[in-house]
Amino acid sequence: MTRLVFPKVLRVALMAGLLTTLVGTTGCVSQEQYKQLETAFNQMRSQLAAADHQLSTLRGEIADLQAQIAEKDRLLNAQGGGTAALLNEVKALKARLARLQARYNKLLALAGSAPQLPAAVNDALARLAAEYPNLLEYNPKLGLIRFKSDLLFDLGSTVVRPAARSALKKFAAILDMNSISDNEIRIVGNTDNVPIRRNRASVMNPTNWYLSTNRAISVMYVLRHDGVLDRRMQVAGWGKTHPIAPNAPHHRGNQLNRRVDIFILPIKLKYNPYVPAADQPAASQNPTNLAPATSTPAMTGGETVPPAAGQ
Repeated sequence: MTRLVFPKVLRVALMAGLLTTLVGTTGCVSQEQYKQLETAFNQMRSQLAAADHQLSTLRGEIADLQAQIAEKDRLLNAQGGGTAALLNEVKALKARLARLQARYNKLLALAGSAPQLPAAVNDALARLAAEYPNLLEYNPKLGLIRFKSDLLFDLGSTVVRPAARSALKKFAAILDMNSISDNEIRIVGNTDNVPIRRNRASVMNPTNWYLSTNRAISVMYVLRHDGVLDRRMQVAGWGKTHPIAPNAPHHRGNQLNRRVDIFILPIKLKYNPYVPAADQPAASQNPTNLAPATSTPAMTGGETVPPAAGQ
């Protein structure tokens, strides 16, 4: 099975923290011990993915608090010192801001120690981001590709724009590179805080939860159409709950918060005898020596494919 490459800095850290007791007694690293190292590596990447979401939320909360404090300070200055109640409120806000900032700094330090994807994959994703600078950005520390929803979809729509499909097609080809062809992929939709307008088009997306999730599903189907295995992909929707920038007052939103985040996870697919051979991971082994299913078991039910441009 293809394995993720350990960057030099991480390798040193893992050797120091995890191999001291293993190698100290045996003098070598067995296959089982290597698996333990890989598990620790995978857990770190998963923690970093979760930390990125927390960082996004904290950035929004910190900006919000800073705006509140600035407004309170303005009122204090206008009143020539203000009341004790207002002073206490400002003090409480600043204390909360300090706590959030400390937590943010810890998460930022964790993100700064993130292991990277294999060099060839990292380079390919960096080139893709450079080719489509207005559509997507790439975070190499987290294996995160961020697509801007305003360029992926029309307002309130879940149909991927034809102009964005060429970028997704190239992205799908990168996802199928040998070194990560078995890695799972998480596709997460996000919106701003503008409520969904009630009209005929909102029947399928009555809230931002629906819109964000259905947009993630639409991106998944485009990647599937371009060759990415069904079993590698999971979808989710955060709705308006994970902004990465302050939304404007009075539900005017922020285009930075309208996005689809795609994480390349360290988790790899395992062989499953109940899954058709065509949807098995390319590099997996069959430890059970069982023949794969020739069709999807009937208990899984049917499947409805949402409409997407070009499909």
